[in-house]
Amino acid sequence: MTSIRVLLSRITTKKVPALALVVVGLMGMVAGVLAAVITVTPNNFTGEVGTVHTNTGTMTVADNGLSIVSNVPGSTNSSATFLTSSNKNLYCSCTSFVAGHWMESIVFTDTQTDSSAHTVKITINDGAASPGGSALIAAVTLTLTGPGAGGGTGTITAYIDLGTASITAPLTVYVSST
Repeated sequence: MTSIRVLLSRITTKKVPALALVVVGLMGMVAGVLAAVITVTPNNFTGEVGTVHTNTGTMTVADNGLSIVSNVPGSTNSSATFLTSSNKNLYCSCTSFVAGHWMESIVFTDTQTDSSAHTVKITINDGAASPGGSALIAAVTLTLTGPGAGGGTGTITAYIDLGTASITAPLTVYVSST
């Protein structure tokens, strides 16, 4: 029994071997050199590159920009009526919505105080080919009906699946309404 106690006391009183100190010192030097050599370059993404061209005498158009389709809507449609004071979502596409595709979001506000149907044509191109890039999808045609004689502040947000998971900058959106 005394020999076990003597062995335990010898183990606890041993000094750190010199080789362990050398290894720890070398690791510290390697870490110091890596810290001095590594360069961190932040990438600030300020948004998409592109333009919106509008020819609208009947409504105001605002481009909400690109996003990724994450939740596929149950159905798509190409017509809607403006509400008097809130937003209505319109999911339109030349193809069905697919998770992972790029999606463009455009907000329309009716400037007329009528209940007429207005035809809106949206064309979206990408790339720098002349003029205005190459068509991502066939033109989307929407029928947006005014809120009526009282007018209103309602909006319609059109979500358009661009049919692809990659886009070549710049993106050009053309919107016209009658």
